[in-house]
Amino acid sequence: MESITLFFFGGVASITKEDMKPSSEFFMAIAGPAFSLLLGGLFYLLFLTNINGMWTAITFYLYQLNFILAVFNLVPGYPLDGGRALRAVLYAYYKDLTKATRIAAALGKVFAGFLIILGLVSLFSGLGTGLWFVLLGGFLYFIANISYTQVIIKSVLEKVTVRTLSTKPIFIKPTMTFSAFMKTYAHRADTAFIVKGNDFAGVLDITKIQRISEKMQDIVTVKQLSIPLHKIKCVTVQDTAYTAFKHMTTQNISLLPVMARGNVIGVIHRQALMNLMAWNETLSTRIRKRKT
Repeated sequence: MESITLFFFGGVASITKEDMKPSSEFFMAIAGPAFSLLLGGLFYLLFLTNINGMWTAITFYLYQLNFILAVFNLVPGYPLDGGRALRAVLYAYYKDLTKATRIAAALGKVFAGFLIILGLVSLFSGLGTGLWFVLLGGFLYFIANISYTQVIIKSVLEKVTVRTLSTKPIFIKPTMTFSAFMKTYAHRADTAFIVKGNDFAGVLDITKIQRISEKMQDIVTVKQLSIPLHKIKCVTVQDTAYTAFKHMTTQNISLLPVMARGNVIGVIHRQALMNLMAWNETLSTRIRKRKT
């Protein structure tokens, strides 16, 4: 596991192994609510001791908070822990992660909509908690939608290798000034290029370059504006397009070098991945129309 991003009502794990077993996801999902229930029970027992007024007030608040968190997280709507557990069960039953995520995310959106409506009713009723429910519902709806989209992207891109989408790289000399670069390549649709010389290799992504005055364009070189190759997580021809997509997303770059034995043998552009997704959506729509 690479990282876990925690928020108030649960966590989103970034896991190195993409194809997690349903049983593993289920037990990971219920671990959070189970821990909240355990803490709630512990604070309840401490509350019953009734040592003094402050102690009683603190433990009363803590046991109620943990019980509420546990119940909330057990709601069977993605991305809450209950929704993740439901997705694991559906995945084990249907053997289809996309379908399981679609159902769990849909229930998550329904619950998010309920929170938004509840919040709006509370706002119009003059209660102070309404805005909190609206914001929470909007956040859960957004995460549910993003989670399903990510699964769709993965299901499409993992079937294609980098070799299929790789194109021949355009090599630019590191010593070329930015003004010379603009005069030579401004007519091209590409937004990123490979910069390569005897002592330097990197990627020039013009979408990441800030405004440069005309005077400086005649001085600054493309090497100075490039990202060194050793700072970029590259791909090989055996990697999937989904791996390339993840690397592009995490590094916020529109081009990835394709490497073999330490040399750049090709490039894969973000636009190529977007085109693949667009074609898949078009074909899927046509298939659905034919079935209906």
